[in-house]
Amino acid sequence: MNVKSSVRNIISEISSVLEEIDENTVEEIITEILKANKIFIVGAGRSGLVGKAFAMRLMQIGFKVYVVGETITPSMDEGDLLIAISNSGETKSVCLASQIAMSIKGNIIVITSIKNSRLAKKATKTIIIDAKHRTDPNRFVQKGFHNEMPSFAPLGTLFEVSTFLFFEGLISSLMERTNRNEEDLKKMHTVLE
Repeated sequence: MNVKSSVRNIISEISSVLEEIDENTVEEIITEILKANKIFIVGAGRSGLVGKAFAMRLMQIGFKVYVVGETITPSMDEGDLLIAISNSGETKSVCLASQIAMSIKGNIIVITSIKNSRLAKKATKTIIIDAKHRTDPNRFVQKGFHNEMPSFAPLGTLFEVSTFLFFEGLISSLMERTNRNEEDLKKMHTVLE
C-alpha cells in the first residue's frame, strides 16, 4: 500500500472515531472551559504533546492555561480546571495529577479511549475517543493480512490524532464564543523564535 492510500485510510478511521463523540458532553466541556479561572493540561508522551498544542491555542485565545510539570505552572485552586489526556486512562502521572485535582476540588475533564478507566472515574466530564477497538489484534487475524488491516495507524496514533483534531474543533468553537479571530490569535503568537 502506498503512502497516499494509508493516509486516506487513517483519515477515514479518524473521521469514524470523531463522529462518535457525544455533542452534549462537548457543550458541557465548552462551558467548563469558559468558566474556568485557570486551566491545567496534563498528558504523557505523545498525548502530552497533543495537550501542549491545545494549551498553546487556549493561551492564544486568552485563557490562563498551564501545562502540568512545567516549572512556571502555579498551584491549582478549588474550581480550577484540569484537562487530563490518556489513551489507556491508566497513565500513572496523569492519574496522580487527577487525584490531586480531586483533593482540592478542581474540575476534571478526561480525554481517554477507555470509559471505565481509573482516570475516567475521577472525571467531572469525560470525552471518549473510541480508538481502542479499531486496533484489536484479533480483528487483524480474523480479517486476514491483505487489504483489510483493522487500523493503518500504529499504537496510539489514532487516539492522539483524533484528540488533536477534537481539540482543534473545540478551539474553533471557543474562538466563536469569545469573539476571537485569527488576527487575535496572531497577536498572542510568540515573537521570540
